[in-house]
Amino acid sequence: MVMTASKPYSDHFRLSTARRPFSTRYLIFDGFHKRSSLHQTDYYDAWAPPNNGYVGHFPTRDEKEHSERRRIVNKAYSMSSVLESENAIDSCTQIFCETMRKFAEQNSAVDLGLWINMYAFDVLGELFYGKMFGFMSERTDIGNYMKAIDSLLPAFTICGTVPLYLTKLYLASTILFSPSVRGALGAVKHIEKASEAAVKRRKQELEEIKDDKRDMLRKMLEINADQGEDFDFTYRHVCVESHSSIFAGADTTAIAINSILYHLMRNPAAYNKLTTEIDAATADGTLSTPVAYVEAIKLPYLKACINEGMRLHPSVGLTMPRLVPAGGATISGFHFAEGYRVGINGAVVHYDKDVFGADADNFNPDRWIEGDTMQMDRTMIQFGAGPRTCIGKNISLSEIYKLIPQIVRLFHIRLVDPSKEWKTHNYWFNKQTDIHIYLTERTYGSN
Repeated sequence: MVMTASKPYSDHFRLSTARRPFSTRYLIFDGFHKRSSLHQTDYYDAWAPPNNGYVGHFPTRDEKEHSERRRIVNKAYSMSSVLESENAIDSCTQIFCETMRKFAEQNSAVDLGLWINMYAFDVLGELFYGKMFGFMSERTDIGNYMKAIDSLLPAFTICGTVPLYLTKLYLASTILFSPSVRGALGAVKHIEKASEAAVKRRKQELEEIKDDKRDMLRKMLEINADQGEDFDFTYRHVCVESHSSIFAGADTTAIAINSILYHLMRNPAAYNKLTTEIDAATADGTLSTPVAYVEAIKLPYLKACINEGMRLHPSVGLTMPRLVPAGGATISGFHFAEGYRVGINGAVVHYDKDVFGADADNFNPDRWIEGDTMQMDRTMIQFGAGPRTCIGKNISLSEIYKLIPQIVRLFHIRLVDPSKEWKTHNYWFNKQTDIHIYLTERTYGSN
C-alpha cells in the first residue's frame, strides 16, 4: 500500500500531520547511520510487553542503553559464532528434506509456507536451546506458537501506530471481544514459560554434563556467568533474549525463504540457471553435502537470487519510524520540525528505479551480476540499517544460504496452480500464504 501511495508523489509524502514516510534511499544515510540524531519513536513501546522490568534490546529506545546491550551480546550473534552450530542447522535441513522426499513420493501437494515456517522454528530451537521444538517431526504448530504470533501481530502493529491515549482502549477492547487474541496472549505466555524452562534445563545440563554443544543459549549463559549478576546481563536477560529471538526470528527468515523460492518458481529461466550453477558446484566438489555456508556464499547466481527475493519482498512490511529531535533535522534536502515522525519502508525503497533499474518491479537476479552492487547493497534494508540492524541477521542468512541450494539440487518444485498468486498479510511481518507446490525428486544434472 505504501509503495503504491508513494509512486505519484515526491521522495516523501504525508500520511498524517506528523508522519512522513520516505520513498527515497537518502533517509537510510541521513536517518539510520550511527551518527544520526533520529531515534526510535514510541511505536516500539508496543513491542516491549512487561517482562518483570526486563526489556529486550529491540524495543529499547534509549540509544546508549541499546548500544551497550548490543555490545554485550554481539559476539554471540557474529557469523563465526553462528557457524560453530552449523551442524544444528544441518540436522533441521535433513529432517525437512526427508519430509519433502516423502511428499514427492506420494505426489502430494505441500503448503510450502507452512513447512518453511516450521523449519525456521525448529532451527531456532536447535540453535538456542540445543533441541528442536518438534514442529517438523510432529507436523503441527507446537504450542500454537505460529498461530499466536499471527494473531498478535495486527494488534501490536495497531498499538504502535495509534495515538498513545488510544492504545490502552484498543488493547482492552481487543482482549475483551477477540477470543483469538485472548488465546494468542495465552500462547505467548506459554512461549515465555517454555523459554524460561528451556533456559533452566540448559543451564542445569551445562552444570552437570559439560557437553560440547555451542548453542546460542550456552553462549548467553557464559556471558552471564563471566560477568556476574551485577553486570547488566542477568539470568533474567538471558530468558528475555532467547524468547525475543524465537518471537522475531522464525517468521522473518521463513518469509525470505518463501519469497526466494516463490519467485524462482514463477521465473523458469532464473530457476534453471540457478539449478545449473548448483549442479556444477556439486559436480566439481565446491558444494558439499550438507551444504556449507562458506561454500554457498561463493556461488554468484545463488547470491543474486537470494538478494533479489529479499529485495522484492522484505520480511518487515511496515515503515520503520524515527523521531525528529529538538531543533529539527534536514533529510534529503528537506527540513523537518521537532516531533515529526519520519520513516522508510523496504517495500518502497527496494523498488527505487534509480538504483535497481527500470525493471525494478520484476524479479531479475542478473541485476546483481551486472549492476552497481555497492549502491544496491547500501539501499537494501531487509535487515534494517545502521546500529539497529537486526541482531539475528547472521542466523537468518546461514539458514537461507544452506537451505535454498539443498532444496534446488534435491527437488524440482513447481506451483500447484501457476496462475494463482500468493496471498500476503502485511502487518509488521509481511507474511505470505497459499504457496502450494508439488515436488519431484531429481539427481544432479537432471531437469
